[in-house]
Amino acid sequence: MKIERGATAPQRWGRRGVRAVRSLSPTALIAATAVLVFGGVGVAGAATGGNFILGKLNTETSQAYLSNSTGVPLKLTAPANFPPLKVSNSNLVSGLNSQYLGGFSAQQVATGGDGFTTPGTDTPLTTTLREVASTGSLPGGTYYVNATALLFIASGDGEAFCNISKGSGGLVAYGGSENTGWGNTASTAAVNVNSGDTLQEWCYSGGNNGSVAYNAGITAIRVLSSSGTAPASGHLKAAKPGRSAP
Repeated sequence: MKIERGATAPQRWGRRGVRAVRSLSPTALIAATAVLVFGGVGVAGAATGGNFILGKLNTETSQAYLSNSTGVPLKLTAPANFPPLKVSNSNLVSGLNSQYLGGFSAQQVATGGDGFTTPGTDTPLTTTLREVASTGSLPGGTYYVNATALLFIASGDGEAFCNISKGSGGLVAYGGSENTGWGNTASTAAVNVNSGDTLQEWCYSGGNNGSVAYNAGITAIRVLSSSGTAPASGHLKAAKPGRSAP
């Protein structure tokens, strides 16, 4: 497909062109006019098999191809406040590999952290808070975080609880049980994390009689935004009287 600027074709008409048209017979002149209109250089040119004119409305009746055997076949530029390309609908473009999603690179979007104890690990619990799981260092952002553990509460301890905390300090979410024996704890929250911080799971029991956290783990997945409501701090204080977050 040949691509021409809109002004190129008219500029070719000079005195020679006028003399050539005058010399044509009526039949030849009609034929030449048909070629001009239907050959792809009209106001809405049918570019198939003809010329694609920049700055004009062009149409295609079959798929067009643009190739460059030595490099990138097409580069589009636009002013800073305008996109370089616009499409007519939101249909899937097969094979498109895009660098950004919502302003984030693929590496930034696919970000999270996790930490799990080795399967079968019993972490002894006492009245002192103990870290049982932690993510690695995280990029800044909002994370959906979930922390779990299977708790065994010894009969003399009466309770065991775990919470999600930031490595820099600050209680985020809380869960546990006041029933002796085995029970699960799971806490979930949306957390704003500063770059380089971690998210951790801490647990404690109501006594020092042999309670354990079994197979503890924490998972954090970064999201673009969260509209969740933070838990009321009064509920956390009531559930854990006299004890502060690490």
